[in-house]
Amino acid sequence: MFKNTFKNYAENVIKPMLITPRKDLERLFAILRTQRPAHSVAENNFVADYLAHLTGAWQDKVGNVIVPVNMENSKTMFSCHTDTVHPKPNLNYENRLVVDNTKQHVFTDGKQQLGADDGVGVWFMLNMIERGIPGLYIFHRAEEIGGVGSEYFAKYHEQYILNLGIQRCVAFDRHYCGDVITHQGTKCASDEFAQALADALNQTKGFIYEPSDAGVFTDSANYTHLIPECTNISVGYWSQHSVKETLDYGFAVELLERVLLTNWEALPTERDVDDHGYVDYPDNSLYYDYFPSNYRTSQSSDNLNDDMYALVIDNPEAACALLEQYGITRADLLEEINYLNDINQPPIEVDRYLQ
Repeated sequence: MFKNTFKNYAENVIKPMLITPRKDLERLFAILRTQRPAHSVAENNFVADYLAHLTGAWQDKVGNVIVPVNMENSKTMFSCHTDTVHPKPNLNYENRLVVDNTKQHVFTDGKQQLGADDGVGVWFMLNMIERGIPGLYIFHRAEEIGGVGSEYFAKYHEQYILNLGIQRCVAFDRHYCGDVITHQGTKCASDEFAQALADALNQTKGFIYEPSDAGVFTDSANYTHLIPECTNISVGYWSQHSVKETLDYGFAVELLERVLLTNWEALPTERDVDDHGYVDYPDNSLYYDYFPSNYRTSQSSDNLNDDMYALVIDNPEAACALLEQYGITRADLLEEINYLNDINQPPIEVDRYLQ
C-alpha cells in the first residue's frame, strides 16, 4: 500500500532545495499548522505529503516510516514522532499560528496545542536526511498514546536493528533548551555519552546542554534493551500538551545548525543494554504513567502496571472525566483497544528488509 504511495508521490513532488535552516522556517511553520492526532486522516495525509518522496523510505504495519541513509557509515538511529496531542482537532485539522518575531517565538491563538511536540523533531530529521547525514531515521507513529509505533518496531524489527549494529538512538522530543537525557525512569544512556553529546552541542555559543536523569517517556525508551545509548535532547518548546505550548524557533534554528555539524559516530558507547538502573523519584507512579504497559511490565517491576490499574480502579469517575476532557468517547476507546490488541499480534506480511 505505502510503496505505491511513495512511487506515485515521488513522480510529482518537487524535491526540497538544500537551504539554510533559517530559510526553511516556512516548512517548520507549515508542519506546526497541522493537527495530527494518532491514526487520524490528517496524520496519514501528513506522512504521505512530507515523507513519501524520501529516497529508500519504507513503512511497517503500524505506519512507522523508516529511512536508512548511508548506513555503511553509521551506527546511529534518529527518532521523532508524527502524531500530536490534539484530542479535539478543528474540522480542517489546522492551527492558527501567532509568530512573535521579536522574541522568535511561535504559538497558537490559544484554542489548540501547537504540536511542536514533535513537529520540531520531524523538521530536524527532514533537514538531516536532505543534507545526507548518515543514520537510520524512524518517524514513529502514535507516540502520544503510549509509544505504539516504537514498541511495535522494537518488538517485530529487533533483528533488523541488531543486524545494523545500532549503538545510539537520539530522539528530538524534549522540552526546554538544555537536556541530554540519561534516564527515562530507568537508565537509557551513560553519563559519558550524554556529556560527550552535550559538549558537542555546546560548541554553539550560548548553549548550556548537560546530562539529565529527569526524562519522561519518548520513543527512544522502547529501544534500551537493544541499543546501548538511547537519549532525548531538548529542542526548544515548552508547555507541551497544553494550549499554551510555545516554541523558541530561533533556538530551534541554531540547534538544527549544530545538529547538522555534529559527528554522531564519534560519540562514545559505554552503557550495557542490561543496565536499567532506576532513578529515585519522590513518586515513581507519576513518572511511570508515561510508559506504555508492555514497556513497564518488561522492566523487572511487577508493581508498575498494578499502580496504574489501582489508580483507575480507585478513581473511576476522575479517569472517565479526564478521557472525556480529552475528547475520547466510548467508541474511540473501544477502537483503540481493538487496534492495540491487533498490532500486538505478529505481522503477517514479509518485511521489506527480509525480501
